[in-house]
Amino acid sequence: MSQIVEFPLEDGGTIRFETADEDGTIPVGRAGAAVTRAHETLESALSHLRQVSVAVLRNLRDVAEPPDRVSVEFGVKVSAQTGLVVASGTSEANLTVQLEWNRPGTQP
Repeated sequence: MSQIVEFPLEDGGTIRFETADEDGTIPVGRAGAAVTRAHETLESALSHLRQVSVAVLRNLRDVAEPPDRVSVEFGVKVSAQTGLVVASGTSEANLTVQLEWNRPGTQP
């Protein structure tokens, strides 16, 4: 069964996501209306994802020959308890990093 997680927005509004049921959440609203309020704003939760991206990029820019192009991809799971979480594909978190070098005179 699924539940609805409601994230407050910094401008005073809210946004709702449908998620799988979680243990330890406290439903709000009428009986039968399974809406769980998140512990932080959506903007605050998204800032954690920005920190992951910045950490990856900083580390890659500091290598001897930094790539010309970096692509960071991760799935995100919405949770009332923990906000936004890098989702797992199996038992480990899913983070894909692709690097590309386009140096003149080099063969692929």
